[in-house]
Amino acid sequence: MNLTRTRRAAAALVAVAAMSVAVAGCGGSSEKKGGADPQAVMTAAKKQFDEASSVHLAMATDSLPTEGNAVLGANGTLTDQPAFKGDVKVLFSGFNTTIPVVAVDGKVYAKIPLTPKFAAIDPSAYGAPDPAGFVDPDTGISGLLLKIEDLKETGQKRVGKQVITTYSGTLPGDLVAPIIPSADASGTYQVVVGIDEDGRIATLKVTGDFFSGSGDVTYDLVFTDYDEAVTVTAP
Repeated sequence: MNLTRTRRAAAALVAVAAMSVAVAGCGGSSEKKGGADPQAVMTAAKKQFDEASSVHLAMATDSLPTEGNAVLGANGTLTDQPAFKGDVKVLFSGFNTTIPVVAVDGKVYAKIPLTPKFAAIDPSAYGAPDPAGFVDPDTGISGLLLKIEDLKETGQKRVGKQVITTYSGTLPGDLVAPIIPSADASGTYQVVVGIDEDGRIATLKVTGDFFSGSGDVTYDLVFTDYDEAVTVTAP
């Protein structure tokens, strides 16, 4: 009788152990399939960007074209007014120059070289966008996130103290042009989006044909300092 009970207990232990291994195996398999759905990640990042009161933008490219007009970089703060205040680097008539810019209330003001104060300008005359438009939920930065084609998670990297998860895909040129006007509206651009540990867009890399005869050019955009108390006023 005792022998029978011992055999039954042993069989029960084996069954429990087998179930534990099976459950653990299922969990491990699930983890190997990857993280969150990329589209859901972009949707959450867009929401955070749209709801932020402000965010700092740094945009740059290593390309140095010598002809035409184009925006080459920017460094400043975007707010939900919508507005922008900072410096914009442009190529104008073959010369590279960095000018202070304030964009608010639907107008863009710049302090053009050799002029003593800000004056209202048409940014398209300099091959630049209205930077306040970068916070437009449809045509601005966040609007791009939901329109990336063939979106997939591509890895992780450390940027400063943050671990960034990267996602790659493509965007048609007509969607890139509102941000970088020199984009070919009929072209296709490779994009890599970096999402930080808080689910916010931290980096955006856009690569493609921006300047005739220059081959592929890359623009790097970095977003930091979300929700700082910043108010932009016309100069």
